[in-house]
Amino acid sequence: MKKTITIAMAAAVCVLLGMFTSCRKDEVDAYDPKDCAVNFKARNNAFSLKGMKEDTRDLSIPVNLVGPSVDYDREISLEIEDMEGVQGRDFRLKSACIKAGELTGYIVLNVNRLQEGQSSLDCKISIVPNEYFRAGIPAYQQSIITWTELYSRPSQEVWRAWFLFFCNGYSQNLHKVIVEALGEETEHYTNSTPKEEGQIRKMPTWWYSASRALYEYVKKHDQENPDAPLMHSEDYEYYSGYTIPVGEGKKPEKLPTILETLLIY
Repeated sequence: MKKTITIAMAAAVCVLLGMFTSCRKDEVDAYDPKDCAVNFKARNNAFSLKGMKEDTRDLSIPVNLVGPSVDYDREISLEIEDMEGVQGRDFRLKSACIKAGELTGYIVLNVNRLQEGQSSLDCKISIVPNEYFRAGIPAYQQSIITWTELYSRPSQEVWRAWFLFFCNGYSQNLHKVIVEALGEETEHYTNSTPKEEGQIRKMPTWWYSASRALYEYVKKHDQENPDAPLMHSEDYEYYSGYTIPVGEGKKPEKLPTILETLLIY
């Protein structure tokens, strides 16, 4: 009996070794850098120039790499279509690349301050294949870039904090109220490691306090003006996650008040 058990155990070990060897032979091939692609994170990218005093400003449009990083910079080839904004007059391409060792990158436009009478300008950018990148996901190979004197949803690091502590939706009216209640600097506050120049990290305790302050500000207004509560503007959208791009949220059937959509801690 012992001999039988020993033989059975030995056979089982051989089977396991065979399976292990087989797995070693069937390893997944590494992603070939020649098959890499680049996609826009969003099909629309909006930047607010509200209060801009300088003559020009850099706009950083984020893109994602599909594939592995490499030890050298890779340029992204683009086609830029003038729409309201005219290349060479209103804006110019400053850079477009995935830097060495990175899995994300930026297309950087340098735009001029909007002239009197201009509320916004835009252009369309398309990513085209080159020696480094093949064609990517068709829906995310183009993006409309808008720069405006109006409020617009802030960059993702800032929006992530607003989404977690203020409201799961966004509207220009909400943005205006946040600035009125907490100050313009709030547009640059983040609760994560800053990734863009000018961002300021705030600890969670600050965000909890700010959430309460914003709620009380709106509540006080609505109590004093019961017939005219603070409302979201028509551009309001609800987002189920902070990574959902601008314009791809859910529009409600009935426009809500700002108060009923605020998060409170």
